[in-house]
Amino acid sequence: MNPASDRRELFRGDPPTAELIALGASPRSVNADPRTITSAFDRVAAGTPDAVAVTDGARSMTFAELARQAGEVARGLITLGVAPGDMVVVCLDRSADLVAVLLGVLKAGAVYVPTDPSYPVGRFTHIIHDTGANIMITRLNGIEVPARTASPEALRGLASPDRPTPDRAPDDPAYVIYTSGSTGEPKGVVVPHRNVTWLIEATRGEYQFDEGDVWTLFHSSAFDFSVWEIWGCLLTGGRLVVVSGLDSRSPERFRDLLVGESVTVLNQTPSAFAQLLAVPHDDVDVRLLIFGGEPLDTRSLLPWFDAHPECRVVNMFGITETTVHVTEQTITRTLAEAGSRSIGRPLPGWYVYLLDESGSPVEQGRTGEIHVGGAGVALGYLNRHELTARRFLPDPLRGGVAYRSGDLGRLLPDGGLEHLGRLDNQVKVRGHRIELDEIRAVLQRHPSVGASAVVVRRAAADDPNTARLDAYVVAAGTATVDTDDVASHASASLPAYMSPATITVLGALPLTVNGKLDVSALPEPTAGTPGPTSPDGDLTSRIQNIWTRMLGTEIGPDDDFFVVGGNSARAVNVLVEMRAVGITLRLVDLMRNPTPRALATALAST
Repeated sequence: MNPASDRRELFRGDPPTAELIALGASPRSVNADPRTITSAFDRVAAGTPDAVAVTDGARSMTFAELARQAGEVARGLITLGVAPGDMVVVCLDRSADLVAVLLGVLKAGAVYVPTDPSYPVGRFTHIIHDTGANIMITRLNGIEVPARTASPEALRGLASPDRPTPDRAPDDPAYVIYTSGSTGEPKGVVVPHRNVTWLIEATRGEYQFDEGDVWTLFHSSAFDFSVWEIWGCLLTGGRLVVVSGLDSRSPERFRDLLVGESVTVLNQTPSAFAQLLAVPHDDVDVRLLIFGGEPLDTRSLLPWFDAHPECRVVNMFGITETTVHVTEQTITRTLAEAGSRSIGRPLPGWYVYLLDESGSPVEQGRTGEIHVGGAGVALGYLNRHELTARRFLPDPLRGGVAYRSGDLGRLLPDGGLEHLGRLDNQVKVRGHRIELDEIRAVLQRHPSVGASAVVVRRAAADDPNTARLDAYVVAAGTATVDTDDVASHASASLPAYMSPATITVLGALPLTVNGKLDVSALPEPTAGTPGPTSPDGDLTSRIQNIWTRMLGTEIGPDDDFFVVGGNSARAVNVLVEMRAVGITLRLVDLMRNPTPRALATALAST
């Protein structure tokens, strides 16, 4: 299907048959009144004011305390002139304060726009300009952005008790999350309150969510899996345990936190969960394990089933534009042994169509593009009217709007949906959705770059944690390409998870006979251009050699361990190997100095 085609409705050919319509809908049903997130929260808080809502290390906050702090944030924002419908950029690490701020923005009648503190200033600037936000809530010091910055503490200090907070409607926007865009700029997805509250009601009964559950907030608020973690927990009365950055990177620490906090509901991307599987986990006692964010290799779950036969395991397929989750598939040992790729049936209120290149429905068992309709479809892309018109299409059969996903799938005989990858150049690396064309566009804005390509490679084909982004560039005219300068240029606009691990200069990009990039003909990447000599060049080389051997890819002196395929589980093995040759350091040393040159410099100065 031509991505540039401008179809005004879903079906060019015949509409789906009654059988296909039934297969593309949920076998379950729920009755739920549309509500705002704030009204749903207030109902829980009124019923259990003294129950603990959020745990952040040694600190806990009850529902009443969370409501009070969120109200103070809301009144502080109103004092600063924030009006209903205004957008407020939030840039905070995972914490109890983050949860209070997000709720406070909603209580102010505003729309929260979550970002991550690791973003470069260029990305903050783009998001602030695109949203028109006048306020950015952050604790980052000295950051220069075109908006007023305020900390959570400062906002609470501005709160005036006589300022009322406005009411909002379920159809009003609740948040805008930015996803990677093929034009070189991220695009904001606008999601209303009712989508979130419907998602919770569509799953509450099936998964028996209640006040006895303990969830984790593992993911960045800029990743929409966090929407499910935060509101899925709080709107069902559960306790939300914030996972610090250090705990999320150390599988041993994370395992200890799961045990110590008696976590019952665990949400993970497959890449993150692979780290937990690499350490002893028999004493983890979660009752429900939910996967999302990227494709799941079900065979990798067999060790988990061995240790946790009573745990229910669910694979959920979802899209930011359709509010986190679309389908649900309970994974059994039988399905895991068979390597099932089923992502199941839609959630109640969601539905799917599979269409071919002409826009006609495909028969059961045939491959088509997944279109998603129903309760979760977002309001569109912020300030991107043409793109919204191409991707959010009128549904002449059921009414409303369906989202054209760009994902391929096919319907199985039992009504389950099998996910078969992407139509376009969008990929997922460690749970992050990435448009390779966005990275290409950024690279090609460098004056010395005339053409570029970006590919995803795995050092180990069966291990998603070894995935990395390799870039290839061709000089513009007679220019000389300085790969260090190009890398710096890219990192000024792209978050770390989108920055290429390697940049290789080519005379020309290899093409197929059809004039398309021939990915198979791209050479192995070079290690990069050496930078300044470190205080201990020999130590830098020794570290490079160990990492190259352990990670299965050539490592340059300035390659970030956690970008080129490293993770906490691999870090433990690397530390053991380094100690064996007399290089002693702690995991925290590696996290603070994640490149061979930086680590060598730090070790030489101790």
